[in-house]
Amino acid sequence: MYKKLVDAYRDRDKFFGNARLVNSLVDECKMNLGLRVMDAKHPEALSMDDLSTITVEDVQKLSILKPDAIPDIPIDEELLRESVAKLELMMGLEKVKNDIKDLIKLVRFYKETGKDFRKSFSLHAVFTGNPGTGKTTVARILTQIYKALGIIERGNLVECDRQSLVGGYVGQTAIKTGEVIDRAMGGVLFIDEAYSLTEGGNSDYGKEAIEIILKRMEDYRGNFIVVAAGYTDNMRRFLESNPGLKSRFDRTFHFEDFAPEELNAIAINQFKEHQLTPNKAAKELLNKMMEALYAGRDKYFGNGRSVRKVVEEAVRNQHLRMSGITTSKRTKKMESTLTVEDLSTIQLADDVAKSEKKGIGFKMN
Repeated sequence: MYKKLVDAYRDRDKFFGNARLVNSLVDECKMNLGLRVMDAKHPEALSMDDLSTITVEDVQKLSILKPDAIPDIPIDEELLRESVAKLELMMGLEKVKNDIKDLIKLVRFYKETGKDFRKSFSLHAVFTGNPGTGKTTVARILTQIYKALGIIERGNLVECDRQSLVGGYVGQTAIKTGEVIDRAMGGVLFIDEAYSLTEGGNSDYGKEAIEIILKRMEDYRGNFIVVAAGYTDNMRRFLESNPGLKSRFDRTFHFEDFAPEELNAIAINQFKEHQLTPNKAAKELLNKMMEALYAGRDKYFGNGRSVRKVVEEAVRNQHLRMSGITTSKRTKKMESTLTVEDLSTIQLADDVAKSEKKGIGFKMN
């Protein structure tokens, strides 16, 4: 009992129960004693000493001896179906979707067979790819999938970045990082642009934040999951900057840039959110604009974010055009239709027009 109390003291946090913890352990020992006596073949033959003596067996069964035990939470099949359905609705990302489905199969198998999946593979993950490819959205869905599978207890997602974790003076980083991790307990910690924590030089406090996160990942294994996200090349350097990072993050999900047809489908869906439908000519121009957007991409390509900018500008143009038409002449169909006129003033449409004059054109990839 003394050894277990020492271990509990060493692992204490700001919620440490002190005397309350001791009282609960004593009560649990008494309960374990009672359960043991009830299992005896001839309880009537037990002496008063037998009925009032705490043994090593009673102490060994204390919950404090199993800090890493997997919570016995049954799979929430309804939440799992809803979460997977949301994942399927996302445009593209076939490789990511398949990897997550494989992960679900593995966790389900390990839970069904009573094996500790945390000793078989790590759930901490790295998301790589350009902005606007759905990394944050997938992290939110994946958190719900983990919750449905009973891997995490609370199922909350805490999103943070360098500014949330790193302080400006000695000691502040430990406090800020610790508070963020405490909020993520029982859920997922999503670190956006995680590479920025290791790109500030040797005197930077970002490396201190990394060390704290790594220690908590080890000390509280299974209590929370970390997902680190960022540009592909930057995240590779991030993992190579600290030997502990590669060993903790052994699972990588890569988010490819959306193809032109996928960008076009994203745009159409976003127009639907604004109750707008492009007419035939507008659809043709929109398709060419998405080809131009894809053809001109670089390693910082915005993907869905770039599409949203185009959509928002086109919606604004359409609304301005409608505002110039009197109510008596404006029809419901006009109000819900997007035309070439609404797209033509956008820079991408101008690029398409110039390219077609030169006879270059764009091909679908």
